[in-house]
Amino acid sequence: MIIRWWRAVAGTDEVLEQYAEHLKRTTFVEMAQLPGHLGAALAVKVNSGQKELVVTSLWSDLEAAGHFEQGAFDDAVVKPSTRKLLKSFDLKVEYFETLVATGKLGPEE
Repeated sequence: MIIRWWRAVAGTDEVLEQYAEHLKRTTFVEMAQLPGHLGAALAVKVNSGQKELVVTSLWSDLEAAGHFEQGAFDDAVVKPSTRKLLKSFDLKVEYFETLVATGKLGPEE
């Protein structure tokens, strides 16, 4: 399983709520339709006054994770409306290959 990882700063609770709604209504819905998509999550850093956030998505393999590729494989895809909303964001995403997992992320038996 591949984990696609991207970081940003919302800045305020209001922006964080708007971004969360955007993900639920559009991005996560679009991702769910792509082959190899296994799930996604938005997380906010605990005790962060700046509302630092991480968006992770899970993919069956690296090829499936490449659905977002518009430039280099690790270029972040950030819509203009999202660029205006967030205080800052990474221009690159990171990919991690899962070596061991447990719970719902672990292998089905």
